[in-house]
Formats: sequence, C-alpha cells, structure tokens
Amino acid sequence: MSFGWVLNLDAELELARPSYNPAQSVLAQLERYGAGASALLGPGDAVVGRDALAGRALRGRAWCPTRRALRALESAGLHPEPHPGVDVLRRVNHRLFAHELGGGLPDQHYVKERRAVEALLGRGGAWLLKRPLALAGRGQLRSWRGLTEKEWTWVDVSLQHDGLIVEPLVRPLLELSQHGFVWPHGTWEIGRPCVQDVSERGVFRGVRLAEGELSESEGAALRDQTERVAGALASAGYFGPFGVDAYRYERDGSVGFCALSEINARFTMGFATGFPRPAHELVLEAD
Repeated sequence: MSFGWVLNLDAELELARPSYNPAQSVLAQLERYGAGASALLGPGDAVVGRDALAGRALRGRAWCPTRRALRALESAGLHPEPHPGVDVLRRVNHRLFAHELGGGLPDQHYVKERRAVEALLGRGGAWLLKRPLALAGRGQLRSWRGLTEKEWTWVDVSLQHDGLIVEPLVRPLLELSQHGFVWPHGTWEIGRPCVQDVSERGVFRGVRLAEGELSESEGAALRDQTERVAGALASAGYFGPFGVDAYRYERDGSVGFCALSEINARFTMGFATGFPRPAHELVLEAD
C-alpha cells in the first residue's frame, strides 16, 4: 500500500494548544529539522503539499493524526487510515504520562503551582523545567541560580496551561531511543535500540543503530521500559508507532541511566532506522 503523508512535526504544539497556528519561525525550524522524516516514505509514497497526488491511489497517513493533519489529508482528497482520537493522543504524548509510568530522573516532579517550583529551585543546584507538550528542544528552561522576572513569567504561563516537569539538570553522555508499533487489538512489536545525535538543547541531528554502546543492564532496562510503555499505550487506547527516549548521564561526578525519558506516541526521526519493518508495510485496517 502507498501513503500520502502529512509530516506535521509540530504535532505536540498543536496538542498543547487546540487553536494552534504555526508561526513562520516554527515552520522554518521544522523545514530544517524535518528533512530526515523522508526516510519514513515508501517507494510509492507522497507528501501532501509537496508532491503531485492526482490519479494516485494513496491512503492518508500523518506523522501524528492531529485535527490539523486530518483536515490537510481530507483537503487533499485522501482518506485517513484508522487512528486514535485526539484526546488519547494528547494524554499519551503529555510528559505526565511517562512520569506516571516511573519515567524521568530520580527527583523528577510534575508541578502545577508556582510555590512547588519555588520549593524545588530553593534547594539549590541546577534544574531543568520542561513544558509537557513540546518538541525539538523547545519549551525548556534551565535554572542555575534562580530565575529572572521574565523567566518567572514563562513559568507562570506554563503552569496555567499544562504544568511543568521539573528535574535536576544533568549532562547527557549517550542519547538513545527504542521504537515500537502497537496494533489496534492490543499487541505490539519492538525494534532495536538506536543511538541519537542531538544538540545540547535537544534538537535531533541524526540516528543510527546502537552497536555495543549499551551495557547489558542498560539494554535490558531500555527493553523492559519499552515493553511497559507499549502495554500502557495499548491500555490507554493508543495504537500506531511510538518511540521511547533514554539516556546515560553524569551528575555530580556519578554516572546514571534513565531508561525512560520521554514517550513519543507518533512516528519519529529514528523509526525508519530502529524498527525492523518499513513504515509502508505497517497497514492499519478499519474493523
């Protein structure tokens, strides 16, 4: 089967704000950031808005089937493949979902009130504040010695919407991902671990299969967490592609391993590398 794709790499921003309309600066960033997404396309696939679609028998598919993506598919005359509802997408991509599964660093917190942020930063040390729905290093704030008035405004706005994930700021040593696919009937398939090249701010730059970089215990922990995530996604009503981010890190002279940093319940830049079958072979059929 061949697919007509909407590569809405800004899906998290839409899930965070239903009235979202991308700014030109975001579109420009996604143009640079998203070139690697073309690795997902099969030999007969096309991209909506870029390739000619007339006369081609294509099924509609999105990077993440948000409302804007589905409208774009329908406007192009493409029937979208079966997909989870937007409420499910928002829940499972929200960082609280991973946090409640035990993800994140030790001493990670999900907070909804300013006084909770003040109490954590008051402990001293370096902290990372993350909006729960963001992408490519956006929606993050680092604190070393407290926050400025402008930064507290950013915190207050974040708390009014979706809250914040607050965790110790560490130095990543090895960025990893593992990918999978959940079928509508509740079973799933898991791929191989990947090493990801990302910038200091979390912007994706490249991916390859892991080749001996993980210790036995790290590989087992990542696999176990990926299996747990797949089961949790299925229980939440999600089906389709997903990725789990993980990393080895250094903090205060000690090395640790976070086997579940984030869940990306959608296609990812590493999916074509880390999953054993190409995306065009993963066909979702209506019941």
